[in-house]
Amino acid sequence: MSSNEVKRRAVPKFTSFAPATPAPEVDSVKQPSTDQGSSKDQEKDDRERRHRHRDHDRDRHRDSDRERERKTEGRRGREKDRDRHHDRHHSRHNERDRHHRRRSASPASQLKENHSSRHEPSPPIQSNNVFYFDKKEDPLIWRYGGNERSKIPSYRRFGAGKVIGSPGYLSTYFEGSKELFTIRGLGEGRGSGSVFRDKILMSWARAKGAKAKHIKSGVNGENGASAAEDVDGDFISLEPPRKRQRAEKSSEPGDGEMTPDYRSIYGKAKSEDEESDADETSSDSESEDKVGSHLLDMSAAKKRSLELHRQIKNSPGDTKSWLELIALQDTLFREHQLEGQSIMGVQVKALAELKLSLYEEALPHATDISLKDTLLDGMMREGEKVWDPKQLAKRWEEITKANPDSFLLWVSQLNFELSQVATFTYDEMKNVMMTKLQSLSQALPAAASSDGNKAATLCSQLIYVFIRLTCYLRDSGYVELAVATWQATLELNFCRPSNASDIRSVMEDFADFWESEVPRIGEKDAKGWRHFVKDIDDMADPPEAVTRNPPRTPQTRDPFKTWASLERQQASEATMPARTLDEGTDDDPFRIVMFSDIKDLLLWFPVQVLSQAQPQLVEALLTFCRLPTRSNSALKDPFIAPPGQAFDSAMNQLGRHEASTSVEIERKPPLFGQQGGNMALSQELLFSGQDWFQYLGQRSAFSQEADGEVDLGWVLETLRYLVLGCGVEQLAEYYLALAWPHEPSGAKKVAKGLLKKYSSNMKLYNAYAMIEYANGNADMAEKVLLSATSQNAVDSQILWNTWVWMHLKAGRNQLALLRLLSSVDSTIDVKSSSSGSPALLLKARSHFSTKRDYSLSSYRLESALQYAESFALLEYLSTTSGENSSSTKSPSQGNIASALANIQSFATELHSLGHQIPHERLLQTAACLLYHHATHGPYKPSTLRQHLHNFIHLFPHNTMFLSLLAWAEQSTLRVNDPVRSIVRESLSSFSGNEFTRPEDIHTAVHVPIPISTYRFAIEYELLSGAGLRQPGTATIHSTKAAFEAAVSDPAACKYSVDIWIGYIRFLRQVYLQALSLSSSGFSAKTGARESGKKKTDAQTASALKSLKDVFYRAVAACPWSKRLYMEAFSSEALVNELSSGELRAVVGTMVAKGLRVHVDFDGFERKWKEKEE
Repeated sequence: MSSNEVKRRAVPKFTSFAPATPAPEVDSVKQPSTDQGSSKDQEKDDRERRHRHRDHDRDRHRDSDRERERKTEGRRGREKDRDRHHDRHHSRHNERDRHHRRRSASPASQLKENHSSRHEPSPPIQSNNVFYFDKKEDPLIWRYGGNERSKIPSYRRFGAGKVIGSPGYLSTYFEGSKELFTIRGLGEGRGSGSVFRDKILMSWARAKGAKAKHIKSGVNGENGASAAEDVDGDFISLEPPRKRQRAEKSSEPGDGEMTPDYRSIYGKAKSEDEESDADETSSDSESEDKVGSHLLDMSAAKKRSLELHRQIKNSPGDTKSWLELIALQDTLFREHQLEGQSIMGVQVKALAELKLSLYEEALPHATDISLKDTLLDGMMREGEKVWDPKQLAKRWEEITKANPDSFLLWVSQLNFELSQVATFTYDEMKNVMMTKLQSLSQALPAAASSDGNKAATLCSQLIYVFIRLTCYLRDSGYVELAVATWQATLELNFCRPSNASDIRSVMEDFADFWESEVPRIGEKDAKGWRHFVKDIDDMADPPEAVTRNPPRTPQTRDPFKTWASLERQQASEATMPARTLDEGTDDDPFRIVMFSDIKDLLLWFPVQVLSQAQPQLVEALLTFCRLPTRSNSALKDPFIAPPGQAFDSAMNQLGRHEASTSVEIERKPPLFGQQGGNMALSQELLFSGQDWFQYLGQRSAFSQEADGEVDLGWVLETLRYLVLGCGVEQLAEYYLALAWPHEPSGAKKVAKGLLKKYSSNMKLYNAYAMIEYANGNADMAEKVLLSATSQNAVDSQILWNTWVWMHLKAGRNQLALLRLLSSVDSTIDVKSSSSGSPALLLKARSHFSTKRDYSLSSYRLESALQYAESFALLEYLSTTSGENSSSTKSPSQGNIASALANIQSFATELHSLGHQIPHERLLQTAACLLYHHATHGPYKPSTLRQHLHNFIHLFPHNTMFLSLLAWAEQSTLRVNDPVRSIVRESLSSFSGNEFTRPEDIHTAVHVPIPISTYRFAIEYELLSGAGLRQPGTATIHSTKAAFEAAVSDPAACKYSVDIWIGYIRFLRQVYLQALSLSSSGFSAKTGARESGKKKTDAQTASALKSLKDVFYRAVAACPWSKRLYMEAFSSEALVNELSSGELRAVVGTMVAKGLRVHVDFDGFERKWKEKEE
């Protein structure tokens, strides 16, 4: 390099140029260097100064527009502030100058002054006002998304990013021109395996074990190309080596990094030679251990992410890997969140955009049609969070046109169109479902005769569309039409004549049956279509004409309240199709359902598939009647999910809680009413009584007052006809369980009628005995069990277990043990006072173990579960030795540790074989035994909580386990609520255990979260502590957060009418409490009274605004639900606070959308005004 190039160019001087005072010399503190080193350092300083100058010019040019706008908007206020504080700042400035001149003699001060003068950028406007008061803030923050960078003074963070009060570190990064930050935990590097912030390449390379090859650049970069060619193609290090980093650092402390002081906590500063030697000796070992230590710091999800990226790169057509990777992004994103922090707002959109890009990248490589439909469906789900409604509707139209045969995409588009309040109409959506129903019905006969698998798929699709259609009719107010459709469908598929083989040939005969108005299925004295065709003369006469009850006008002068009351009265009377002679049909023609109204809505299954379609039809009927089913599949579909009994109970208790003045915490029993909960169905849940969880129960007031509820009498009569008249034996147990809570005294008659028809069904005997025991007739229950066990049936072990539990609950453990042993040896005298001999106990253990294992190997899972329960009860009652025996202090208790160990061993085997439902049922038995042990004497709370945590770990959405854990944690006072934490984990986007088990890492599949889990989260917040507390406490806000989390999930509760109604009623109660607090007395002091009045008025206004906003959000999400519209008139807060125009608009929207309105509001209002005048 020539001397001219090394020599610094002189800055041109103008006539107005005035040289500044030269800076003091600092050579005394600099280390001596050679001429060549000085030349290189000087050249590097020039180069860095030019880079900083260009960056400053670029930033100044970027911010020039913003500066002009800020000048215009804030000039007046700033000039006033500057004039007001000019003298004070001027005097401080002079004093500061004098202070700096006094300090200039010390070398340290000279160094500091030289460093700040070198790095301080010159402001665009010279001003002596270093500080000023900004009262108007920056009005352009919202436009540019941050502070003006030119106005931010130079600063640095102390402590390497350590945040006070947090175990993590502050990490900043840039997205475009915006500076963002995250909190990373201990052990988390900057390239931790996440796909966010473009760090995946670094992590991928570390996982593959690639070694970084540093590129040595020449003076002008002439060696850069050759160095790049020597680098391994799989990895290029983007970080310069340590030695080069130190070489580029200036030896002067003023160049940016300050040398550690000898008193620093970072230790004594090392010379560069020492550090260089240390790096040379440790570089090899570090490169060898780099990959291993990095993988150890990774979580299971991050490791799986690396594996999936490698697999996708090798085989892009692996759609399952794409789906797993996409589903994994939720976990990866959540790992960057603080504990307990939810993903909301901009983060939701950012995550959706990321997943959307992955979907679009995977689609071109998808070859399997079903997996491609899954990709398209997932892409559209994420697109709902990013695209506007018009763009989303256009994309849906394009996708469905390109994939007309995809049932999954049709369902997703149906859900989308139902939720568009601007374009929704009742008739249009009804026609959409009717068209799909007819197209599937036309394709079924051909498939039934040729392809069994396709026919089974079409049957399932047909029944699902039929459920959606009838539930849609019911929710829109057309309950009579929906019930009539179900009556006709059940007649066609359960009561058809023997010669009916083709629907076209029998439709005329069925039309005659329908138009004759004889009793139909579910009505009194109904005999069915088969009997009508066989002997028409023997049919019963049409039902007598139903008289109309006179309307009950409420005592109010509000026309909207009066209209709403009349509308609800008429809706409650219109739950069944009317006959021609019924009173009131002239004013409401929809009350009579003609055959022409339902002929296009009916289902007909060919004979080849009728046997497999009938059980599905029964499940669909229960779903339509808003009852829980055996499979619980409806809990994952918000459009057809049944209501929750515990949720209804919690909603009914709103406002009924009184503040507890006692310091002692009252331990309340769990919420045993779990109708609509997520549990594995068993007889213990159907006939448990009041001391254990109930799968079915009485309808609460919350459900009874719902507009559009199906008549319970029709449901019971329909089930009775199917069980006794059509021979549907699998429904007998459910029918008895449903009839018992509503008429406990009549359950005996129902049970005897069922046993008369199905005399060999041991489950019916067991159910009858459990009902008698729950009703308080223990002696009668034992007689039933004695009679049933004497038959020596193959599946009679369930009877012995029920008998043992009866003795166990009564506290007679010795009798329970003898009763259990008598199931093995019938010669045992249970009335004797002696316990079983060791030989007999050994024989019983061998018997139960052998029977259990043999039943499991023979795939008789029900029998295997019964013997496993007997084995566990034997261990609980008989084991008296061991280290845990000393903990049994009550005679009503047994050895819980031995019993649970026995259950755990068999549960592990069930889990390994993939028997999920039997596994869950077995753990529910263990939970029942745990609860019995904890309520009948002393126990270890830690043991109870540990086992419940293990159960929830395996089945995170089981509401029984969650409720028992909430009960177990009542007596503990903790800062962190463990129940809330577990529920938050259960509400994650994955079913399973968040990759805490190795076997779950490779099976990460996105499964919709059951609505019951969200309901439990809301119930827990509503009923925690003393229940609903005063506004402003944590309970109010945590409950609102639980509701918001539920309605924000489009796959779970966003389209759940029950959740929205519960949210509205909760906010109504919050508003009423705030209103009562606002009208109550305040402090005697006038000032305190006025300030308190303002505060409570603000709280009341905020509560009312939240109530209105949630109501309109609910209507926008579920515009087909008449119940939601009627909440505007059912809620006192809404009907009183909404204006007449707003209430009239609600009614007008119902009519415009085509929903069922019994009382014409315009005519009613006209008559009301005439009456008032």
